[in-house]
Amino acid sequence: MASKNRDLALCATGLAKRFGAVQAVSDISLQVEAGSALGLLGPNGAGKSTTLSMLMGLMTPDQGSAQIFGHPAGSAAARKLTGATPQATDFPDQLTPRELLDYTAACYGRQPRSDEVSAQFGLNTLIDRRVAGFSGGELRRVALALAFVGAPGLVFLDEPTTGLDAEARAAFRTVAKAYVATGGALVLTSHHWDEIEAICDSITLIDRGESVLNARINDMRARANTKRLSFSLPEGTVAPQWMQAVRDGHRWHMDARDCDVVLRRMVHEELPFHDLSLEPLTLQGLIDRTRHKETST
Repeated sequence: MASKNRDLALCATGLAKRFGAVQAVSDISLQVEAGSALGLLGPNGAGKSTTLSMLMGLMTPDQGSAQIFGHPAGSAAARKLTGATPQATDFPDQLTPRELLDYTAACYGRQPRSDEVSAQFGLNTLIDRRVAGFSGGELRRVALALAFVGAPGLVFLDEPTTGLDAEARAAFRTVAKAYVATGGALVLTSHHWDEIEAICDSITLIDRGESVLNARINDMRARANTKRLSFSLPEGTVAPQWMQAVRDGHRWHMDARDCDVVLRRMVHEELPFHDLSLEPLTLQGLIDRTRHKETST
């Protein structure tokens, strides 16, 4: 029977997992509402894959629990509401994308919609070809299509754009954002910060098996109230020390709360800058800034 958490796409409380002497995950809790996307972040070996496996019900936690729309993760009821794309893809060589998509849709009790989904992921010209001989990027696009073909309420995506070119990555972002906008829920791991920032509205940062940051990206922006100021200087000219700007090739960058004050001083000191731009702080910059504030308070 579904619990009181059935209104949440995903609810995990106190997840922990140990492998021998290694505590891989310790006390991870998170929630994902329908119509939202969570970015699961962390360095290699931080515990992301173990956490994701427990969230999907592929691994039983030593402590804690995870529920998908109120159903225990891994249960038949939860699986019917979940789609997933793992990092590895290993399809039978003799099958075509259409056969894989139609079979997967049938497992969800859905009508075949292989043509619709294949168009979303640029598989039209491949739809009736055997997957034997497909490139890594083509196999990745098939795997992504399989995650969505059953119209699940929650989709898990583990490094979904690995091996994709820029065009395919852009197409994936369009599909993912449209899916969330129509009420779907996503859990996404990625090494591409811009991908997380483009799709997700909240993040959970895992380090050494522990959740060190749970936050909504917009809330982080509001608290930081900081923008990235970038500009160019003539060859041989350096930014004054008071700016504490960092050089990156031909560009200089600094983070500032009050950019007007900075700009007025740059003009007053007749700094010969050009190609000036102001942008919100990147997701990585926001995380670094937020963690620094939390550890220093």
